[in-house]
Amino acid sequence: MDIAAPGRPAITARYPAGSASRSGAFRSFRPGSWGLPGVDFFISHAGRDRAWAEWVAWHLHDAGYTVELDTWDWAAGDNFVTKMAAALDGAERVVALFSPAYFEPQRYTTDEWASAFVHDEQQRPRLLPLVVEECEPPQLLRPLIAQKLFGLDEDQARKALLDAARGPKRPDGRPEFPPSAQARGQEAGSRPRVPGSPPAVWNVPGRNSDFTGRDGVLVPLRERLLSCKNTQVLHGIGGVGKTQLAIEYAHGFAAGYDLVWWIDSERTGLISEQFAALAVAAGLVGTNTDHTAAELAVRKYFRENSRWLLVFDNAEDPDAVRPWLSGAAGHVLITSRNPAWNEIGTRTEVQEFQRQESIALLRSRQPALADAEADRLADELGDLPLALAQAGGTLAETGLSVPEYLRLLESRTNDVLNEKPPSSYPTSLAAAVRVSMERLAADEPAAVALLQVCAMFAPEPIPTGWLSKPEALPDELAKVAGDPLAFGKLVARIGRIGLARVGNATIRLHRLVRSVIRDQLSVDRRNALHTSAEALLAGVVPGSTEDPAAWPEWARLLPHLVEVDPATTENERLRSLACDAALYLLRRGDVTSAMPFVRRLYERWRDRIGPDDVHTLTAANEVAHSHFQLGEYHEAHALIEDTLPRWQENFGDNHVGTLRSWNDLAVILGKLGQYALACEAQEAVWEKRRYLLGEDHPETLYAMTNLANVLNSSDEELRARELHETAWGKYRHVLGDDHPYVLRAMNSLARALASTGEVLRARELCEEAWEKSREMLGEEHPDVLDLMANSAYVCEELGDFEEACRLWREAWQRYRRVLGESHPDALLAEANLGVALIRANRSPQARPLLADVHERQRAIFGFDHPDVMRTYSWLAIALYRVGKVARARRVADTVMAGYRRNFGENSYQMRQTVEHLRPILQAKSRPAKRR
Repeated sequence: MDIAAPGRPAITARYPAGSASRSGAFRSFRPGSWGLPGVDFFISHAGRDRAWAEWVAWHLHDAGYTVELDTWDWAAGDNFVTKMAAALDGAERVVALFSPAYFEPQRYTTDEWASAFVHDEQQRPRLLPLVVEECEPPQLLRPLIAQKLFGLDEDQARKALLDAARGPKRPDGRPEFPPSAQARGQEAGSRPRVPGSPPAVWNVPGRNSDFTGRDGVLVPLRERLLSCKNTQVLHGIGGVGKTQLAIEYAHGFAAGYDLVWWIDSERTGLISEQFAALAVAAGLVGTNTDHTAAELAVRKYFRENSRWLLVFDNAEDPDAVRPWLSGAAGHVLITSRNPAWNEIGTRTEVQEFQRQESIALLRSRQPALADAEADRLADELGDLPLALAQAGGTLAETGLSVPEYLRLLESRTNDVLNEKPPSSYPTSLAAAVRVSMERLAADEPAAVALLQVCAMFAPEPIPTGWLSKPEALPDELAKVAGDPLAFGKLVARIGRIGLARVGNATIRLHRLVRSVIRDQLSVDRRNALHTSAEALLAGVVPGSTEDPAAWPEWARLLPHLVEVDPATTENERLRSLACDAALYLLRRGDVTSAMPFVRRLYERWRDRIGPDDVHTLTAANEVAHSHFQLGEYHEAHALIEDTLPRWQENFGDNHVGTLRSWNDLAVILGKLGQYALACEAQEAVWEKRRYLLGEDHPETLYAMTNLANVLNSSDEELRARELHETAWGKYRHVLGDDHPYVLRAMNSLARALASTGEVLRARELCEEAWEKSREMLGEEHPDVLDLMANSAYVCEELGDFEEACRLWREAWQRYRRVLGESHPDALLAEANLGVALIRANRSPQARPLLADVHERQRAIFGFDHPDVMRTYSWLAIALYRVGKVARARRVADTVMAGYRRNFGENSYQMRQTVEHLRPILQAKSRPAKRR
């Protein structure tokens, strides 16, 4: 039915229509509103309070006001933010339903009440606060008089609502006796009861006063049930809060039902008895009626009525519940640890809390808990609601600090998680896990063994393919693992009991469930299972560490590898895998993770199996590589100087590890500015690899590229360009156009081309490599940053100095963010920005920047490093350009002395420096003109 207010277009009522529109309501129309034009009230509410929002909206509409409510008036596909802004702008007043959920800081409701907390031209408040649950509003709102609706009976609540909507008004005459619902022409059942008021037939457990958040589950659950998806299943691991969600739903939306009945479904044999009790409570049969007659009466009621809700709590067997759902016209809610309900209802997996929800729950028990402590505790507990509730209760009862609790959790997991559970949960987490494991052991010992093996891994998804290797498994599990069908059924079984998440060919244990299972093992059993886990991981082959396509598999493997701690293993295959994992981290550009991981491997293996073991030396190579990527060139050089002779003495010059160490030494020498030694070492590595691996092997081409990079810093630029060109062509033939080695070779070739005058081709190659690398590696991988820097250099050679300045500045900022502000590459980018500023005629800006970066480079490398002297030479140019000729001459003389001392009077570097500083060296006392 359409209801029109005076001077307003009609809007469609979403509930049965009431009386005609009232006069006296606020009437101004706001042109340009994108919501429902000029409505009297917009209802602002937390999703969890939807039942209250609908009740308030219905009664305001019934009283003749026009109302906008998101769940009634906003369609799928609408822009939520736009609709909300329009509604706040277009409504005369905003009804704010105050509750603890309403004031959670992450909600949009904060924006809504803040926007409405203004006054119109007549100083009439726009915000109409209604309290629907006991709460503490923000300080700004506490002075407002807020009308309380909860705790009243329906007639009282309706009167309080309408009085608040109308505002203060003295009667003109004697008030009339309030008419009944029938006198208003309304049928009592056509409108919702006041939210929170249970129906006459009701047996739901008490509401949890500490219930927190969960709008992301409750609101869609309500919408699906209202959209004729009558049976909904909440499934998930134990302790995740499925029962609490069902209780909250039943209480929150109780007013929408005439009957709500809770059935404890864990013991399927008692379901029939609970249906008989329902028949008696609903008055469908007498107390002495047999179960069969009672069941028939209940089924008849369910077919003929629709305003009822049936909750099957902790139902694990779909076949035991299915017969009770036949012909159901109302709503059914099932909670279960078993996900296998596809043919019965719409499934929703209940996940752990969002972090803000975890913190809110902890704070409900411990209000003084600091943000950092609450966050740390929630992280260690994996945001599992039962564990959080237990922890909050234990902290409140014992006075333990968070660090003390966490230390106990680590050393005595089972004891801590076996503490008395909160009243809203029937058992503690440890007890629930223990009971489930005992039940499983009675009829499926292999499933217990599988869970115990999984508990040795990290609390991350474990591919089931890793676990189906009989030779690496305990005997009771090995018998099943060889049969794919039997093993698949076993995996499904552990998913049904709620101790693990099973799906997408993976098994995942929650970190606390995993800890409880581990803590309940004997020492011997745990050691045996750990050995099994090591053997299983040692058999995983993720792919080449150089291939980004294999990186997701390495990422999946790494947390499990860290968990078994390969630094302590006797499994040689696992040691090799761990070294490869470190190399994967370095190739991915994650040196901050690689360094502590591989350093632990190196130090423990050095002490346990000796410094000359092949795995110790391999780990040493990766530690040196990590130092190199961190810009710690001196530390890398010292380690390689110790490692390389060990490789040579124990494994010879031709071993792959020896050549790798030798290659690393050559690259580090180049970074330290020792070009002659670097060139000699790199030539030797290249020759060895050509002889052993062939001309076109990627490792041979890698050595060729590194040699060319060193030559590019000397007077052999043309040979360097030729080697780069050859290497790039062969790489493409062997690896294709998009391999990281190919893109790195393109970058080096582009730089060589720009140095030798082929700038346009250099730009073309650089842009192509940069685009492909960003897509493959991400915006902030070190290789991508090198390409950005190279693009800046090419722009300079093309004379586009402003674009060069922009790129150098961006590269410098990214290097600082990714590698640290004192990393040599970050300092070099900063120095190059100074150079580009000089070339863009912005020497006053360049001078302080170059002076600063020179001091920081000098602190790391000393004055005689080529990069340090180069920066100082450009500082001399900046000083000269701003008229500081005498000082520029002193700086230039110092630079010349440095190059003469390190490279010789007739060296290429000396000749280049003389040419670069010629204007200063030839300058007289008067300043040069600015260009």
